[in-house]
Amino acid sequence: MASVAGGYKITAYTYKASPSAPEQDYFSVFTDPCERDDIITLNVNGNYTYSDAGVTCSPPGDATGTWSISGTTMNLDGDLSTVESFDCKNLVLSNSDVLTTGDKMKVTLTRQ
Repeated sequence: MASVAGGYKITAYTYKASPSAPEQDYFSVFTDPCERDDIITLNVNGNYTYSDAGVTCSPPGDATGTWSISGTTMNLDGDLSTVESFDCKNLVLSNSDVLTTGDKMKVTLTRQ
C-alpha cells in the first residue's frame, strides 16, 4: 500500500461491452466537468479522502473512506476492483459485468 499511496486524479474511463468489442472512451459519460479535476488521496494508513478540487460541483463531492490492496485486488469502501497495472504514475483498475454480463470498465488514476 505504501507504494500506491498518494494523490490521484481520474484521467480515463474506458468500456468494452464484450471481450471482442472495441474499447470505448467513457470519460465524458461517467464524469461531469466539475469532477475532472478532483483529487483522490490514498493514505498509507488505509484511509482515503476525495476532494472536490478546482471547479467545485454543487453540492461538493468531498468524501472519506477506507481502501486496501491485496494481491491484484483493490478494496475501496467494500467495492472490489482488479489492479490491471501500476507503474508508480498510473493506477489502472477494472471491473467486469458492470452494465451487462461480459463487459469490462477500466478507470485510470494518474498520480498528481
